[in-house]
Amino acid sequence: MNKKIFRASFLTAFLVLAAAIVMIMGILFDLFGRQILREVESEARYISQAVENEGVSFLSGLTEIDRRITLVAPDGTVVFDNQADAASLDNHGDREEIRQAMETGTGTSARYSKTLTEKTLYYAVKLSDGSILRVSTNQYSAVAVILVLLRPIILILIAALILTALLSAKVSRSIVKPINGLDLENPERNETYEELTPLLRKISEQKRTISKQIEELSKRDEMRREFTANVSHELKTPLTSISGFAELMKNGDVPQDVAADFSKSIYDEAQRLISLVNDIIELSELDEKNIPREKENVDLYELSGEVIGRLKSQAAKKNVRLNLMGGGAEIVGVRKILDEMVYNLCDNAIKYNKENGTVDVIVNDADKKAYLTVRDTGIGIPAEHQPRVFERFYRVDKSRSKQAGGTGLGLAIVKHGAIYHGAKITMESAEGKGTSVTVAFDK
Repeated sequence: MNKKIFRASFLTAFLVLAAAIVMIMGILFDLFGRQILREVESEARYISQAVENEGVSFLSGLTEIDRRITLVAPDGTVVFDNQADAASLDNHGDREEIRQAMETGTGTSARYSKTLTEKTLYYAVKLSDGSILRVSTNQYSAVAVILVLLRPIILILIAALILTALLSAKVSRSIVKPINGLDLENPERNETYEELTPLLRKISEQKRTISKQIEELSKRDEMRREFTANVSHELKTPLTSISGFAELMKNGDVPQDVAADFSKSIYDEAQRLISLVNDIIELSELDEKNIPREKENVDLYELSGEVIGRLKSQAAKKNVRLNLMGGGAEIVGVRKILDEMVYNLCDNAIKYNKENGTVDVIVNDADKKAYLTVRDTGIGIPAEHQPRVFERFYRVDKSRSKQAGGTGLGLAIVKHGAIYHGAKITMESAEGKGTSVTVAFDK
């Protein structure tokens, strides 16, 4: 960048300097030409007045002056010339300045030499007897002036180029220095060119975005490792039990009545594995949004009634009463995911309830939202655990969770299902008094 700025400033300065020299020389050349012409005009008028007063004899005393003086008769014949023999000169009647003077009283013209190095300026004035007095002088042409001044011009250009190079280098360094000194760790704290403010602001925004993404990736990576460890543990436990029971039965040393118990245990553990795998698949689909089902209109009240019907036998085993309250509330969503959400909320409310407890499922809509609330009279969740209960495999009381038979993924499925549908989850719980979970859907 420094080199580009240097080249640009150096070239600009050089071109401006060259253009300035050309324009100044042109202006001065034109100015000097006009000044010389005025002098020639003044001299011609002075000499013409003297000739009018003293006669042609006045001209004989002007042979030594630098100006060329010529007297031309009305017919164009040269009568007098102070620098040449008048008799040897051609008729001047066709000369531009002579013709102008004969017609208008005065005439001017300029003619270049064959080499274009010299220009002659002519001024003619008409006398009272009709003859023409002409005064002329030589002036270097622009080409000649340039040739004469070529050496000093080159010296001036060399000196100017050196000075321009030094100044351009200094200017480019001064321009680049604030940019090189930018603190990109804190872009918005830099005091630099105003034009860079939008760029620095954008860099700052990108830096925050990247930091946030890195933080999210780190969290997701940590969650993935934790998830993998939990899955391995959850799969290993029932597989170990199944393997142990199967090995004992294979040896043939197990009585018939005990074998029946072993078979039941193997079946229960297999069902637990199937349930765990199904939950993991469900979570994976929700994570990747890889759900090949179309959304449809779903009435949460009707759906909740179906779920309660499937859970009645499970609730009866704990003498838990299930109540459906509210009314119709229709939303657009994936029925299977919504079914899983309602089922898991109700299933948890039954599992962690007290004997002879109740589970209330409340559905209503208000303010363009549909609300699903599952409220129980169970054991409740301690305040310190509430922020984490929707994490995968998180259990408040691991021993009690094992007894209840959960996979530890139910509330995680509820959370990701809510995210998929753009819903918001709120939870209220008090230890020993029960828990209430509300999911608010946009209609």
